[in-house]
Amino acid sequence: MATSATRTEELREQVTRAIQRTTDLIADLKALADALASLVPETADATEVERWEEVARLAGLDESTLERLEAVVETLADVLAGLTSTDGGAAWLQHQRARLESGEDAAAA
Repeated sequence: MATSATRTEELREQVTRAIQRTTDLIADLKALADALASLVPETADATEVERWEEVARLAGLDESTLERLEAVVETLADVLAGLTSTDGGAAWLQHQRARLESGEDAAAA
């Protein structure tokens, strides 16, 4: 059976991969919005936000997708930071559970 330290390290690696994949997806979506300007001349003078809105519409995504993905990265970074403590993240987890039990928004936790 894996030790607690081993399980914590495995979880840290998994969270790190999720952060990297999400960050890569954000970059890809932003690049797609920029590339749209070279393909569709009407969007060349559009703002970054307007180009993103067009990509979101074309891809069937919610316009808040980028913001939500960025929030995921921030939350996962918080998880990762909590897992770096010497207690294997137990204090961080206890804090998060207390926040949720007190009625704080899960997204803010």
